[in-house]
Amino acid sequence: MIVRVYHAYYGCDTGCCGHIVSIEEEVKEQFIFTHPYEEKDIRAWAKKLALEVIENCWPECLKEIDWDTIEIEGVSEE
Repeated sequence: MIVRVYHAYYGCDTGCCGHIVSIEEEVKEQFIFTHPYEEKDIRAWAKKLALEVIENCWPECLKEIDWDTIEIEGVSEE
């Protein structure tokens, strides 16, 4: 399983943004209105966010995830 955390917009015209946590193999994703404001370690923040989302949304997947496969793409404070 590949876990991805990346910056995205919510809706076409809203201008709202946040981050998506997705599990690639199962094509599951969850949008979260959050940003790593003033976080020093973006990678740690993204991994923590992914863990929280997966625990809440797809807990059955937790034991199958190799956390070394986490990909961080375009995480942003904006």
